[in-house]
Amino acid sequence: MNTAPDPRAGLSAAQATVQTLLLIIVSVVGTWIGIYKVPWQISGDPCLLAAAIAVLVVTVLWVTRWWGLPAVKFERILLVGFLVLMPLVYVTRYLFASKGPDANSWFWIEIFGLLIFVALAVLGVKRSPWFLAIGMVLHGLAWDSWHYGRSTYIPDWYVVACMAVDLTLGAYLIARVPTYRKASRIETNN
Repeated sequence: MNTAPDPRAGLSAAQATVQTLLLIIVSVVGTWIGIYKVPWQISGDPCLLAAAIAVLVVTVLWVTRWWGLPAVKFERILLVGFLVLMPLVYVTRYLFASKGPDANSWFWIEIFGLLIFVALAVLGVKRSPWFLAIGMVLHGLAWDSWHYGRSTYIPDWYVVACMAVDLTLGAYLIARVPTYRKASRIETNN
């Protein structure tokens, strides 16, 4: 595992170590959730598909860490896609599982959430990686926690799993902001 500073990225040894430790935490949390919380079964359930995608994303993050600075742009785009996917899971799960007239009001809440997180994802690409980090943490703190025990169509296991992944991944993103900024400056100068 390469935790040495990458002079092209302008990272200190401490920054590289913090980023690696946070990715280890994301991996441990994701593994724990995957083993103990996700009720794995073959189905078309969007929550199960999202759990599998989260495992894939964390695996790809390790690969991008090994590739160094050239992979930073890809990593950022991957996480932007992940931020868009998270509220989309809620919309598709609503369509997959909700029934009855009471459920209709939730659809517009889910669409509203989707619009907020898509906006943060776009700002995370166009303006600043801080929007991406904020969007990830906000999804866990606000969106996931708000659904816990309240939604009839999102299982609580998924809310807890998503919140844990969002918050640990958000911490990783916060630590990666200097790397994303440096990579953008290098790309602009070339």
